[in-house]
Amino acid sequence: MSEARIHDVRYRPYEGEIKGSPRRAVGSMARWSAMRALGARRPWTAKVVPVGLALIAFGPAITVLGVKALLGTQITQQLPGDIIPFATYYQLIAFAILAYAAIVIPETMCPDRRSRVLDLYLSTAMSPREYVVGKVLASAVPLLAVTTLPLVFLYVGNVFFSDDPFGYVGDHLREIPAILFGGILIALVYTLMGLAVASLTSRRAFATVGFVLMLIVTGLIGGVLRDALNLGPNSRLVNLQFQPVWLAQKVIGEAPASIAQDGPLQRFDTPDTSLLILSNAIIIVVCVAVLALRYRRSDA
Repeated sequence: MSEARIHDVRYRPYEGEIKGSPRRAVGSMARWSAMRALGARRPWTAKVVPVGLALIAFGPAITVLGVKALLGTQITQQLPGDIIPFATYYQLIAFAILAYAAIVIPETMCPDRRSRVLDLYLSTAMSPREYVVGKVLASAVPLLAVTTLPLVFLYVGNVFFSDDPFGYVGDHLREIPAILFGGILIALVYTLMGLAVASLTSRRAFATVGFVLMLIVTGLIGGVLRDALNLGPNSRLVNLQFQPVWLAQKVIGEAPASIAQDGPLQRFDTPDTSLLILSNAIIIVVCVAVLALRYRRSDA
C-alpha cells in the first residue's frame, strides 16, 4: 500500500515564465486550423481532394514546361514566348480555385461552431477579432497554393527554359510583383467571402453549398446582363466569382488578342479597372463587417 499523504489542498499561482501571447495563440490556432482543413490527423480520404485540386492547378504549368523539355529549344522557339499567358492562367484553373476554396474555407470555421468551442477560445487572452484574424490566415495561406504557386512555378520554368534567362527576367520583371499581388488578392477575397458565409452556419456542407451557389448564381446573372440584355461589360460587376480574378488579370497584364482568340484562353470583355477596384474593396468591407457582427461577442 502506498504511504502517500495529502497534507494540504489549495491553489497556488503560477510562478514560471509565461511564454504565451495573443500573437502566439493566433498563430497556433491558424496553423492547426489550416492543417485540419487540409486533412491532417484525419482519414486519408480527407487529404485526397485538397491535394488533387492543387495538382490540377499545377497541371497547365507542368504541361507547358513538359512540352518545352521534350521538344527542346529548337522547336519551342517557334511557339509563343508564353504558351499560356500568366493573366489567362486563372481561366484554366478557375474550377480548381473555386472547389479548393469551397472545401478548405468552411472546414476552418464550421467545426468550432458545431463543437461549441468558440467560448473556450475566447475564455483565454484571445479576443473575437484575433479569432477571426486566425481563421483568415488559416484559410488564405492554403489557398495561396492554388492562386500563386502555380504561376510562380510557371514563371521559374519559363526562365529556366529560356535561351536568355536574364533577358527573360528583365523583360518580365514587372510580372513578379503582379503575380504575387494577383494571387494574394484572389486568396484574400475568396477567403473573406467563404468565411462570411461559413459564419452563418455550423454545418460545413451548408457553408460549402451556400458559397458555391453564391458565386455561380451571381456569375449567371452577370452573364445574362452582359450577353442577353447587352448592357455592356460593366454589368458583370455583379459576378462575385470573377471579381478578384479580373482585377488580378488587369494588374498582371492581359494577353495579346493574337495569342488568346478562341478556346479557354480567349479574352473576355471585363469591367473597367477603376470599377473593379471599387467592387473588390466593397466586397472586402462587407465581408469584414459580417464577420465583425457575427463574432463581436463570446456567444457568436
